[in-house]
Amino acid sequence: MRTFTFSIYTLLFFCSSFGQTKNEINFQAKIENRNWDYLYIKDANYNTVQIIDIDTDGLFKATLNIQDGIYLLFDGVEYFKIYLKKGYNLQLTMNTNNFRESIVFTGIGAEENNYLAKESIFEVNYNYGILSNAKTPKKTQKLIEEKEKTCIQMLKNNTSFDKTFVDLEIGFYKNHSEELKKYYGELREMN
Repeated sequence: MRTFTFSIYTLLFFCSSFGQTKNEINFQAKIENRNWDYLYIKDANYNTVQIIDIDTDGLFKATLNIQDGIYLLFDGVEYFKIYLKKGYNLQLTMNTNNFRESIVFTGIGAEENNYLAKESIFEVNYNYGILSNAKTPKKTQKLIEEKEKTCIQMLKNNTSFDKTFVDLEIGFYKNHSEELKKYYGELREMN
């Protein structure tokens, strides 16, 4: 009877532990030359959904209970996109002196987030001047569509990505393209 009772308690413990980690996101960051003593997780409208304090070991650690999706991580100076999903256990390392190039994620969920770090570098290095210098609106639109196609192809080349992540990113690319078309259309009208 004792063995049976022990087995039941053990089973209940593992089931409850599994359920708790599945509904939460564990996040940890080690940032060299940090800009602030807090990390902010913000939604698409820049509203703060979580503030993570630095602990005594110099780590930012938190257990997050937020909806799955793409968020912005703000270190007090810089923003970058991060994908969070229940069950993820993410560790981030970076150095603010070489901000985008030093972002590395490990753990469960690292693959999508390392992709977002590379995407961030692509966006910063993209030559938006070619859009300004295009001679016709049709040429500008063609360049924007080529950029969108390149981004979507880079995304789809990673077949192991979470489907929800891929769908969110494709939506982001399409919205970004529409914003660029609108911006460069208005810019052309002003000139």
